[in-house]
Amino acid sequence: MQRKALTEFLRWALVVLFAFASASCTKVGLQTTPQSSFGIPGTLRYADIQEVSNLNPLLRLEAVGTDLDMFIYGLFFNLDDKERWVPELATVVPTLANGGISKDGLTITYHLRKGVKWQDGAPFTSRDVVFTTKAILNPRNNLQTRNGWDHIARVEPVGDYEVRFHLKSIYAPAIAQFFSESGQYPILPAHLLEKYPDINHVPFNTHPIGTGPFKFVRWVHGDRIELEANPLYWRGPPKLKHIIYKIIPKDTTILVQLQTHEVDAWFRAPSNLYPEIKKLKGYRVQLEPSNLFAHIDLNQKNPLFNDVRVRRAINYAIDKHRIVDNISHGVNIVAATNQGEFSWAYNPNVMRFDYDPQKARALLDAAGWTMGPSGVRTKNGQKLTFNLSSVAGGATGEAVESLIQQELKDVGIAAKVKNYPANIFFAGFQDGGILQTGKYDAGFFSWVAGVDPGDEYSLYACDQFPPVGQNNLYWCDRRLHEAEKAGLLSYDQNVRKKSYAITQEEIASQSVTVLLYFARQIYVTSPNLIGFVPAPATTSNWNTWEWSMR
Repeated sequence: MQRKALTEFLRWALVVLFAFASASCTKVGLQTTPQSSFGIPGTLRYADIQEVSNLNPLLRLEAVGTDLDMFIYGLFFNLDDKERWVPELATVVPTLANGGISKDGLTITYHLRKGVKWQDGAPFTSRDVVFTTKAILNPRNNLQTRNGWDHIARVEPVGDYEVRFHLKSIYAPAIAQFFSESGQYPILPAHLLEKYPDINHVPFNTHPIGTGPFKFVRWVHGDRIELEANPLYWRGPPKLKHIIYKIIPKDTTILVQLQTHEVDAWFRAPSNLYPEIKKLKGYRVQLEPSNLFAHIDLNQKNPLFNDVRVRRAINYAIDKHRIVDNISHGVNIVAATNQGEFSWAYNPNVMRFDYDPQKARALLDAAGWTMGPSGVRTKNGQKLTFNLSSVAGGATGEAVESLIQQELKDVGIAAKVKNYPANIFFAGFQDGGILQTGKYDAGFFSWVAGVDPGDEYSLYACDQFPPVGQNNLYWCDRRLHEAEKAGLLSYDQNVRKKSYAITQEEIASQSVTVLLYFARQIYVTSPNLIGFVPAPATTSNWNTWEWSMR
């Protein structure tokens, strides 16, 4: 799930994974194991099934890539475990009250931290902020979304340590979007990249330089990415000395490596393995709220899904409670909207799709799809069949697909599972990504929602079809589109809440994206990992300079 969402799916998406509606957390009892059996002091080894497609954060979507970004790069602000802004490369969060946002809402001023250095020793200044902003807006660069950034009229350096963003119009999510964790993009080094007309194919993309606490060492494709402590980090050298991200394409293999203590942490463990994960000896296992929801996108390029009765029939045919109870073992929470109940924008009064196969059959009958002798419905000689796609190797995804396949078959729909490696499924439009190019029928994955609902504009607005944005649904709903636009044009939360009530109504009732569940994230960590504090935002890597391994 990862569409970054993850930012997942990731910010996906973002890929490229999962969220909950309560501020509480659950901790499973820790069984102790002799400390000497856990890894290497000073080195963290963590694993996931996904390999990033790129180490330049402007050019990819995967949520596991965002995890890496938080080690390597720097943002204006990080989000802590209470979703509060933690100043990083900027020293003060701009507001109307402190004058950081002008009275007319059109100018935002950031004061930059002095004394920060890039990992090659060059100084960090306003030049880097201006360059990265222009790189994001440069149409030659293969970004998957410029959502929000296109509200910028110009960016103005005021000396080396102050930057002003002049906006074309009020953009309510600006603080959450511009160089903040929720907005996907960290700041890149001007002195290394401004010489290129575009950054699509430059050495930096596989050998990055950042301002973050850890330096890139090597990338062994298909196996691992290695980092080491940055001695020039502005807070001082981090406590960890080395980090190894192990790319292991099967969830069950990661579980085995946890059992044999070849891995110290799994930050995105799948819920279907929760019973086995709870049995791991000597690990902390934590269930934590996150902003991630799982869904099935019905690609509107496929005429099968143009009829709302067919889409709603698919929605009614899927037993979301069974998915949560049987596959996630009660970890996840059934979703009715794309905003969690903890969000100020949450609208509880949307159309609900409780499991009702009889209603699904009636809708399909009304739409002219009649049951054929093979148990598959037909209309005008065409069978009601399509591919259901997700990330290959993900145990949760495959289990959900299998259950959905059975339930759709029960109402006369033949869904065929066709999965792809994560780096292909979530790849950008220019790289032929399955989702972004619309080369799929129904796509199951997760999206990591930002702290501000305005980030959904890129997912659903009519002018956000790839490669401009991330509307891989290829869906244009004018009522939703106008509400999305209105939600960006006021800093008044009460005004915005009315707009997002409308967007949630349309998303639910039109069933172009079938909402399955919000997820609680499962974190598996060695007791020797000190300082790790899970957060509900895009990633929990907000304070990695404080982590240590005994």
